[in-house]
Amino acid sequence: MKEDKIPKVFISYSWSSDGITMPLAERLVSHGVDVVLDKWDLKEGQDKYVFMEQCVNNPEIDKVLIVCDKKYADKANNREGGVGDETAIISTEIYGKVNQEKFIPIIAECDEEGNPYVPTYIKTRIYVNLSDVTKYEEEYEKLLRNIYEKPLFKKPKLGLKPEWIEEDCVNLFPLQDLVRQLKGSDSVRKQNVIIRRFIDQYIEVLKSYYNKDINDGQQVYETWMTTKNVRDYFLDFLDALLETECDIGSLLCEVFEELYNILTCVKTFNDKANSYGDKECDVFKTHIWELFICAVTFLRHYEDYKSLNTILSNTYFLIDSGFGGSKKPTNYARFRHYSRPIEEYYKPESEKKDLLTLMGNALCCEREKYPIYTKGTMAQADLFLYQVFNGFDLVSESTAHMDNYWFPTCYVYAEGEMLGWDRMKSQKFCEKMCVLFGVTDIEELKSIMAKCMYDQEMHYRGSFNSAPAILNYIKIEDIGSMK
Repeated sequence: MKEDKIPKVFISYSWSSDGITMPLAERLVSHGVDVVLDKWDLKEGQDKYVFMEQCVNNPEIDKVLIVCDKKYADKANNREGGVGDETAIISTEIYGKVNQEKFIPIIAECDEEGNPYVPTYIKTRIYVNLSDVTKYEEEYEKLLRNIYEKPLFKKPKLGLKPEWIEEDCVNLFPLQDLVRQLKGSDSVRKQNVIIRRFIDQYIEVLKSYYNKDINDGQQVYETWMTTKNVRDYFLDFLDALLETECDIGSLLCEVFEELYNILTCVKTFNDKANSYGDKECDVFKTHIWELFICAVTFLRHYEDYKSLNTILSNTYFLIDSGFGGSKKPTNYARFRHYSRPIEEYYKPESEKKDLLTLMGNALCCEREKYPIYTKGTMAQADLFLYQVFNGFDLVSESTAHMDNYWFPTCYVYAEGEMLGWDRMKSQKFCEKMCVLFGVTDIEELKSIMAKCMYDQEMHYRGSFNSAPAILNYIKIEDIGSMK
C-alpha cells in the first residue's frame, strides 16, 4: 500500500452485533480508515443487494470485515436475510478470483466453550477476536496494522549467500560446533578441553590455505581475504571465553606463540623444503597480524587491562627463520607484519593503487564484524599498539629491526581519534592505566608516559600526517591532576 493512500474497508454484519460494529467502525474512521457501512452509505431508494455486491467487488475496497456472532453465523449458514445475500456474494468471491487476504472475520461472540461463532465458509480463515475485553486492544492493533499493511512482525530483508558456502575445500563447521560447546559448558575441565580442541582445529583449518605454488601478490591478497570467515570464528571464540574461568591474557600469549611458530614455518607444510619465498607463508603472517589487532580490539572493548598488560608485556619465544630452528625471546612487535607481496607487488597493479595501505584498507573497510570490530575500533587498536610500545620494558634477542617498534598500519583510518588518553587527567582513569602498564601509582605512570613520545618519522611516504603519540593528547603534568 502506498504511504499516502487512504485504506478503505466494507463491514458486513448482523443487527445483533451493533454493539461492537458501530464503535469499531467509528474508531477505524478516527484512525484514518475510510469505512463503508450500510447505516452511513446505503440511502433510501437504493437496491440493498446491488449495494452489497458493489462493495464486495469494488477494487477500491481494500478489506471486507465480516463481524461474526451467533446470529450472523446462523443466517450465513442458512442463507437467510441480508446476511444470507452477502454470504452468497462473499463466498463466491472468496472461492473465486479475489485476493484471499481481502476478507477478515471479526469475532464478536464465542460459545460457552470459547469457540468463536464463524460461518462455515470462512471457518478456516485467520480471524481477529474482539470478543475478549482483556485482549481487545491487542487484537484491534493487529487489525489496524493489517489494514495499513504494517504488520508487527516483518519478514527480514533477504541477505546474501554466505561466502563460506563456496569454500568447498574448507570445513568450518567443527569450529562453529566447538564455539557452541564452549558457550554451553559449565565445567572448568571440559572448558579447558574444548579450548585446546578449538586451537588445534583452528590451526588445522588455516593450514588448508597454504599454497606452495603461490606466485604473485594478488594471490596472496585474495587468499588472505578468503580467511575472514575463519577469523570470525576466532572472534566468536574470544567472546565465548568471557563465559569461562580461563585466564584470557595468558591463553592468548600461548595461542599467538603457537600460531606463529607453526604457520610461518615452511617445514610445517613441507619437511623437505630447502628454499623459502617471501610469498609462501605471507598469508599466515598477515592473518596473525590481523588476529593480534582484533584481540587488542576485543580486550579494549571490555576494558580488560589486566589481559592487555599480559599480552603486551609478555616475552614470546618465536622462530627466527622461515625454516624454523631455535626460538628466540622477543616481543609482540614480531606479530606486526608488512606484506611486501600485497603492498609492493599487487597494490601498484590494482585499482586501489592510490591507497596508502592496501592491508590497512582491507582490514578496516572490508573485514568489519559488528558490533565490536569496526573500522574505527580496529584502527584505534593498531594505533594503540604503537602508542604504548615504549611504555613496556620489552626484550628481543632477534636481530630483526621490526622487533623494535610497532608501525600502526591503520593509523590513517583512526585520524581524529584520541583513544581516551586525555582522560588520564582523572585519577580514577589513571588507576586503569596503572593496571595496563603494570605500575602501582601515578608517579610511576608519569615515568612510563614520558617514554611514549611523538616520532615524526612514523608516517607513510606521501602522507603529511605522522601517527600521533600519547603525549599528543595530554601533558605529563596533567596526568592524575583531577579526581
